[in-house]
Amino acid sequence: MKKLLSFALAAALCAPAFAQKMGSTNGNAPALAQSITIGDAKMSLDYTSITWADGKTMTAIADKEKGGRARERVNRTAANAPLGKFTTSIDCKCGDVTLPAGTYDVFFTIGDDLAWSLNFKAGDKVMTTKLELKSGEHESKRLQMLLHATDDGAGAWLSFGKMSGMLAFAPAK
Repeated sequence: MKKLLSFALAAALCAPAFAQKMGSTNGNAPALAQSITIGDAKMSLDYTSITWADGKTMTAIADKEKGGRARERVNRTAANAPLGKFTTSIDCKCGDVTLPAGTYDVFFTIGDDLAWSLNFKAGDKVMTTKLELKSGEHESKRLQMLLHATDDGAGAWLSFGKMSGMLAFAPAK
């Protein structure tokens, strides 16, 4: 059950909703659905594999001094155009967030410090956890999220551009 939770969380960490849903390059973006079952626990992650196209939006967002308006626009739009849904049949912990069993809209936001966060939204309630992303040599042209089992729950690996990271989902105590 813990493996399932770690995997589901990792899958949710990928890109701002604005870029995910906006623009002609994402009009026909592939939709993916993944699920994992461990005993009686089930988690699923459905998302749109968006692309950054020519990268102008990411370049604007990544400018720490001049990118505030671009980040504000992405963050404001993200909740209204989430990149996917996360469903868990058990209460689970992802980072510093405890998610009660249920279905959540999933979207990313970016702080003025350029730190990425993953948001889980159910109704009017939004729960946010920071993403630990690292730069690497591999470049993903589309958002990639892989849900997988771990020894103590579930995990999700995510990658976009040259950034990637892992999320862990564990049963809530």
